[in-house]
Amino acid sequence: MKVIHINRKRNNLALLYVEDIINNSKLPVPKKDIDFKNSLEELVVVLIQIEDFYYINIHLNQKESGKLQKKFAKKILHLIPKDCNFSKVYLLDRGEFVLTKRYEDCKDNIEETINSIKKFQQYVNDIKINIEPIDYDLSIIVSFSYGIEAFKNAQIGLKKLYETKEDFIVANKLLQKKQDIATEKIKTFQMVRKAIDSYNIVSYFQPIVNNKTRDIEKYESLVRLIDENKNIIPPNKFLDTAKEGKYYAQITSMVLTNSFDALYQTDMNISINFSSLDIERSSTQEKFFELLRKNRKEAPRVILELLEDERIQNVNIMKEFIQKVKKFGVKIAIDDFGTGYSNFKRLLEYKPDILKIDGSLIENIEEDDFSRHMVETIVAFSKKQNIKTVAEYVKSEAIFKIVCDLGVDYSQGYYFGKPDILK
Repeated sequence: MKVIHINRKRNNLALLYVEDIINNSKLPVPKKDIDFKNSLEELVVVLIQIEDFYYINIHLNQKESGKLQKKFAKKILHLIPKDCNFSKVYLLDRGEFVLTKRYEDCKDNIEETINSIKKFQQYVNDIKINIEPIDYDLSIIVSFSYGIEAFKNAQIGLKKLYETKEDFIVANKLLQKKQDIATEKIKTFQMVRKAIDSYNIVSYFQPIVNNKTRDIEKYESLVRLIDENKNIIPPNKFLDTAKEGKYYAQITSMVLTNSFDALYQTDMNISINFSSLDIERSSTQEKFFELLRKNRKEAPRVILELLEDERIQNVNIMKEFIQKVKKFGVKIAIDDFGTGYSNFKRLLEYKPDILKIDGSLIENIEEDDFSRHMVETIVAFSKKQNIKTVAEYVKSEAIFKIVCDLGVDYSQGYYFGKPDILK
């Protein structure tokens, strides 16, 4: 068996380090190395990663890191079951290792190979391998793939393991799925660009009613896209993808313009969604404050709904932004309160005027005691802090009656009206 050190920086396999570690091996040794990175033939690839290697590597110098990886590669070869028929381990650096062979050699018993690799992984992790110069038990995660482009699939599988916090994956066809997703995203980018160029990013408005009077007092501005075939596309079909590209700021700019124009079509307040991404982007902030200055008399009828997510790292940026907009008389609402990232600590920091109770709590409130108790708690806290509450997803008279009985101030949902153009 052999340990082969691969240089990542070269397209072709560069054999920088080769060492026979098991003499008189009965395993078949290929006549030449498999180009698993570029091969067009069907392969079996086992991509192995030392867990937490990023931190281990920082702790070591380059020479120590190289020695540790080579020693671990030898351990891997000693522990691989003989029936797996892997004769070499390729060391890729950064704590990654590859075992590979041609698929035709094991296509009739691929499930047995997968099970053998799982048992091998479990054994490696159970025996607690410790290699100097660190005092740390090394364990591994494994991405297994077979077929065409097996190595690329295995690489994607390894990234997926990082995301899911799991330790083993059969990564077949992940490359194709990734390519399919990329194709759909490109189509969405193209659709968004055409809509922007033709001014077909529009705002629909959903009524928000006073629970005591049932009168409409506010409208929430909600973005829509009109495609080339005049179809009205909801935001869940394009907005998240747009955030990954260059068009999101333009969409927000158009929504802001639409929303401020709506102030002159109705006497009601207009609620506008603002994400952490909007607040972080200086051009979007500048656009918003420019509109506030131009429409200073109408600004007190603007409600800014803050969409909280994990991106908010610096609370002071958010607090500073809130202080600036409140000087124009703008009211602050926290959206989707009661689940996710919104919490009572944020209320103390942001001091909002309005809480919009998350729709998942409201739509289950008839049957779910937990939802009812959560809403009761939110309403009780809000009244003590003089914060108004809005129930989202009110879709029936029964739900409306419950939220009224619980003391919620406003309701929004299909029971009172779907998003539409202002008339």
